[in-house]
Amino acid sequence: MRVIKTQAQLDEVVKAYSKVDAFVYDVETMGDYRGDPRRNQVVWIALATEDRTDVIPMGHPNGEYIRTDYPLLIAGQRRLAKGQELRPDDYSKDEKKGVKVFGEAPEQLTPGEVFKALKPLLKDPKVKKVGHNLKFDLQSVAKYIGGLPEPTYFCTLNAAFILDNQQRHSLGLDDCLKRELGYEMVKGVGKEIEKYSFDEVATYAGLDAEWTWKLYKVYEQKIKDEKVQGVFNLEMDVLQVISEMELRGADIDLAQLAQLKIDIEHQLEETKANIFKLAGRPFNLNSVPEKQAILFTPKKEGGRGIKPKKMTPAGQKRHQEGKPTTVKDYSVAQDAMEYLRGRDELVDELLNYQDLNKLMTTYVMPYQGGSVTRTLLGKSKTVARESILYKGKVHTDFIQYGTETGRFSSRNPNLQNVPNPRTKNGKAVRNLFVAPPGHKLVVADYSQIEPRVIASFSKDRIMCQAYVDKEDLYTAIGDTMGIDRAGGKELLLSVAYGVGPEKISASIGCTLERARELLDEFAAKFPSVTRYKRKIIQEAKVRTPVPYVVTMLGRKRYLPNLRSREMGLKAKAERQAFNTVIQGSSADLIKVAMVRARNLIPDGASLILTVHDELVTVTPDNLAEETAEAIREAMEGINALSIPMIADVKIVSRWGEAKDV
Repeated sequence: MRVIKTQAQLDEVVKAYSKVDAFVYDVETMGDYRGDPRRNQVVWIALATEDRTDVIPMGHPNGEYIRTDYPLLIAGQRRLAKGQELRPDDYSKDEKKGVKVFGEAPEQLTPGEVFKALKPLLKDPKVKKVGHNLKFDLQSVAKYIGGLPEPTYFCTLNAAFILDNQQRHSLGLDDCLKRELGYEMVKGVGKEIEKYSFDEVATYAGLDAEWTWKLYKVYEQKIKDEKVQGVFNLEMDVLQVISEMELRGADIDLAQLAQLKIDIEHQLEETKANIFKLAGRPFNLNSVPEKQAILFTPKKEGGRGIKPKKMTPAGQKRHQEGKPTTVKDYSVAQDAMEYLRGRDELVDELLNYQDLNKLMTTYVMPYQGGSVTRTLLGKSKTVARESILYKGKVHTDFIQYGTETGRFSSRNPNLQNVPNPRTKNGKAVRNLFVAPPGHKLVVADYSQIEPRVIASFSKDRIMCQAYVDKEDLYTAIGDTMGIDRAGGKELLLSVAYGVGPEKISASIGCTLERARELLDEFAAKFPSVTRYKRKIIQEAKVRTPVPYVVTMLGRKRYLPNLRSREMGLKAKAERQAFNTVIQGSSADLIKVAMVRARNLIPDGASLILTVHDELVTVTPDNLAEETAEAIREAMEGINALSIPMIADVKIVSRWGEAKDV
């Protein structure tokens, strides 16, 4: 490993790395916004390729480690005040209170000098850029070189996920190295690199780059061996798209945000009053025991007498041990309460209160900043939060490895859970997202993409004919089943998501027995769907060494429980198998559409958001129609299904207006 401190050394690095096919680069950052690529300060950049590693410091504040000074204890302060000689025991031994003392930092190149030299290398499309969580490194250097480094890319974190979805929660570099190479990384340096010596950080940065290169070589071969090159290439194309989207950000109407806060606070107070009125007394809305007592205690004892649907883990254990259960053994978590929606006014109002609270804590307060109250196990704590907006924009973090089906998840904020735009508050949240002056938003949404995938893959005659004849699919299903459109929709989605008769019964307002009958009738009247579902499960079970399903573009999801002897686990895996093929293939299609859209929209237009099957693009007023047509072509022109793919495309000023046009 070489530490680069002079211009001559830097020039040699650029010359050498320009001759290779691929190299790793990894940045180390400092400052209050070290984790925000738009605002962080890149202080180190490490590069590695075959048999070579170089680290380049650009303003590390410390030299060599000299000592750690510890504060005096109270006894030591007293001795000092009396003029007595201090002893070792007079000082604190707490490492957290120690202050490291370093020598003077060595001479280093400036970021301006380094990135001026590295820019041609980073912008060279012939050289592959490799990294672990590469998106952060791409975005962090963009502000220094006038945009993202040019593809091609290879993110080893994404590769790990593509190769084995079962490792979704252990995708860190340390985890991957231990799993693939048996190497245990000894860090010694935390995120705050300014607390460590120059040599410590140089070693740390160099090891990260060197071992990422070794991991890359393993994953590069595995991707070929596992025949997932196509879907991995798609994810790397998508990586460029979402990196640009996140850097651009989405404009927020700050005045509308302030008004939404007032509106939701008012709704919360109203809902709280309704809850207390229905309960007959005030109680702690965040207290699980109090909610359990009010909801599940018999009416003659002062409760609502609701028959609970789901036990807590402790309740399940008591039940399995044959012990008597009490109201405390039944869950009041969100999913358990959803089963009770519509059966009791108090339940509905409590769910409404939770929904409003989620709006406030997920969107309003993170955007505006201020005090937020968090509740855990019935205990509330108020903390101050800084606004996540930067220059009036929200920069959502889109996560390619967030769901096992291949769909995006997102954070800061989680836009995948944005409320339905047809509800009052859902529309209000979406209307916070606006086009800046002189611009419009082009909002495009795939029409019934998952039902179209089911129809195309299963080749069901009734469903395919409905799409060919441009009829409404849910109405066609409802007519075939002798129920209304809403019931037809619920039945098809139940098949797609593996929902049971309880949910169907609650959704369409029929008895549980009738819901079971409808599922049986659907299987009989749409036998192609039933056969296709069975085929997916059977094919997955015989794949070795671990059962897995495959989406239309080759994304694999491993489901070991398909061979489980425990019927509950096996049934869940079977539902996941069918859902993954349908939802995962839909996710493949929207990602292909994103890449196509990025390449087809005119200069000046930018993709800014994606939520499920929806794309939002900002464009200058004079390019709005051209952008809309480009997006339509990007989404509809894929020709991946046997039936037409239709995109609903609208030109609006606010995101929420797209459902009104």
